[in-house]
Amino acid sequence: MEMEKYVWLFPIIFIIHDMEEIIGLGIWLRKNKELLDEKYSFITKTYKNFSTEGFSLAVFEELLICVLISLLALLTNNEIMWYIWFGGFIGCTIHFVVHIGQSVILRQYIPALATSIIFLPISIYIIYKSYFAIQGSVNSMIIGCIVGIVSVFVNLVLIQKVIGWFTIKMNLPSFI
Repeated sequence: MEMEKYVWLFPIIFIIHDMEEIIGLGIWLRKNKELLDEKYSFITKTYKNFSTEGFSLAVFEELLICVLISLLALLTNNEIMWYIWFGGFIGCTIHFVVHIGQSVILRQYIPALATSIIFLPISIYIIYKSYFAIQGSVNSMIIGCIVGIVSVFVNLVLIQKVIGWFTIKMNLPSFI
C-alpha cells in the first residue's frame, strides 16, 4: 500500500515542529510579555502556569498518540484507522496554518513559524497523496477524519490543563 510511504511522516513532522516550539516558546513569551499583556492578555493568561518541562510533557504525550495511531493504521491496515491517521494529520496541518496566522496577526516571528512554513506545503502534498492512496468508502473517510481531527483538538485542550497542573504540582518556573 502506498500509505506505508507516508505513515511515519506524521510523527516525524510533528516532533520536528514541536521541538521548535519547545526550544523557543518560553523565551519568546518572556521577551514579548509587554506586547502580549497590552494587546493579547488572553495569551499571557493561557500560558501563565506553563513551563518548558510541562510543555515538553504535553509534546511527549502527543507524540505517543501520533506514533500509536500510525502504528495501528500500519499494523491493522484498517480503513477507519487510516482515516483516523488522515484526520489527525489534517489536524496537525491546520495547526501549521494557525501558527502562520498568529505570526501574521502579531507581525513577527513566533516559535513554530519556520517549521510551519516548511511543513505546510509538504503536509498538503501528503494529504493529497494519502487521500487517493487510502481509497476507502466515503462514510469511513468522514467518520475517520472527524474522529482524527476532533481528537487532535480535544487532546490539545486537555493537555494544556495537564501542562498547568504539572507546572504547579512540580513547582516549576513558568514561561511568564
